[in-house]
Amino acid sequence: MRFDRAALREVVAIHDDQGVLSFYVTADPREEAAVRPAWRIRFGNQLTELREQVMADGDRARRTAVLKRLEGLDQDLGLLLNPTESGLGRVLYAPIGSDEVWTFSFQLPVADQIVLESTAYVRPLVNTVETAPPAGIVLVSRDGLRMIDYRYGMAEDADRKYFEVSAEDWRQMRGPAASELARQGAAHRDRFERRVEDNLTRLLRATVPDITEQAESRGWTTVVLIGDVQLTEVVAAELNGDVIQIDAVVDSLPPAKIAEYAEPQLLAARTRRGVELAERVKDAALSGGRGALGLEETLTGLNESRVAQLLLAESREWSGSRTAGGWLCPPGQVPQGETAQSLVQEPRMGERMIERTLDIDAEVIVLDQKASEALADFDGVAAVLRW
Repeated sequence: MRFDRAALREVVAIHDDQGVLSFYVTADPREEAAVRPAWRIRFGNQLTELREQVMADGDRARRTAVLKRLEGLDQDLGLLLNPTESGLGRVLYAPIGSDEVWTFSFQLPVADQIVLESTAYVRPLVNTVETAPPAGIVLVSRDGLRMIDYRYGMAEDADRKYFEVSAEDWRQMRGPAASELARQGAAHRDRFERRVEDNLTRLLRATVPDITEQAESRGWTTVVLIGDVQLTEVVAAELNGDVIQIDAVVDSLPPAKIAEYAEPQLLAARTRRGVELAERVKDAALSGGRGALGLEETLTGLNESRVAQLLLAESREWSGSRTAGGWLCPPGQVPQGETAQSLVQEPRMGERMIERTLDIDAEVIVLDQKASEALADFDGVAAVLRW
């Protein structure tokens, strides 16, 4: 199944009172030489631990249903663990009460774990895909453009534009020439070269709407222009949004290799955007504007459906509780009309915040370690508010 924002919302909506199994495994190619790679051993140990936990469940009907579902997943888990299958990071979701299975694979590592909860456990998935959100890589040359779509560790060619640089009719002077004739010939060549460059500049500028259309339709957060800086500068001057220029010629490489070449700049761009957004939220919140800082304010915004963008530190976890009606509460807070005994404890509040954010059609933004420092004094969580 191809991953996109719509697929993430579909996964978040998976719910089963008996439970939803969430499997995460990284098929590390560095360990493939072993008879039993370490990642397969880790997965087997985690699966054994899960079975032991299920066997200890006092609810016989639920215990029987989970064990039966695990048996029915043998083929799916076999594919998940097959080293010949594509994808470094692999994910599988399976509700207990149905035969449906959701699977995804990425050229990105995921945090190895198996979780059984009433909903699909999506935070590791969100953390993973946020390290490489959709971006466009555009190779700019005198022959044309090559556009590559790069998202979630996967790169593929998206479009190509070829140039035919016209210089109108021109015949180069040949044969012996007097000095004056030679000077005229040199001036003629200069005019020709300028005409070629003018036509090339015109063609480059004409491709900007095509790049913009691709960026909008594919949701590119960043556009990376790679090529001679004199060429990329023409395109960059006409583009809006986050644009990175790299002075290099890598046109002949396959998409995956080109993505590897651009990856350091894309990671730096993610950090830069995260820092800028966190600082804007802080400024807005501290000045009484549309921003929320810290767990309590952010949960209030989520409960009231006022959050437009949720900012989470990728390495932080939060705890709290929720009411029977789904109201999310920070630790130690008991809403009016509730008692401490009526609240359901939530050791994975990050998961609940992501679910609520997607449920109200808002955006989740995971901040890397550097960007998270801006929210260090605010529990590593903040939000841009709608009002």
